[in-house]
Amino acid sequence: MNQVTYPQLNEADQRIVDMLRQDGRRPYRDIARELGVSESMVRKRVGRLIESGWMRILAVTDPLQLGVPFLATTYVKVRPAALEAVADAVAREGAARYVAIGVGNHNLVFESLHSSAGDLHEFQQRLLSSDDVLSSETIHVVDIKKSVWDWEIPVNKEEEA
Repeated sequence: MNQVTYPQLNEADQRIVDMLRQDGRRPYRDIARELGVSESMVRKRVGRLIESGWMRILAVTDPLQLGVPFLATTYVKVRPAALEAVADAVAREGAARYVAIGVGNHNLVFESLHSSAGDLHEFQQRLLSSDDVLSSETIHVVDIKKSVWDWEIPVNKEEEA
């Protein structure tokens, strides 16, 4: 790769993120040893990365394996002038797990967890019954074949050498 994709992160930060991406429980002492820096430097950098929103360290689970009865993915076409407001309203809901604005036939997509079909119906009626919502389509997810929630940060190979 010829350039760093995330220029806001220096090489050390990128390497720390990559190591924690592979093992979020990896001790800072081990990271510091591999980077040739102090453990306190790694701790400070990780704290800054978390505070700035670049990184979160968490366990990723499969809601269907945990017994969540209804996992839904909903695609919505919203009037452009109301898109931010509708997306923010969905994002405030506890049932919403992923909310994104995009371009294409649908400009809002979200995933949500529900205790029943009735709960899903009520959730959608409350959030999507507006003249600003032009159309929506919901998929009841019954099986997750792949769920990847980590992204490798490309590092300039010349910098690694």
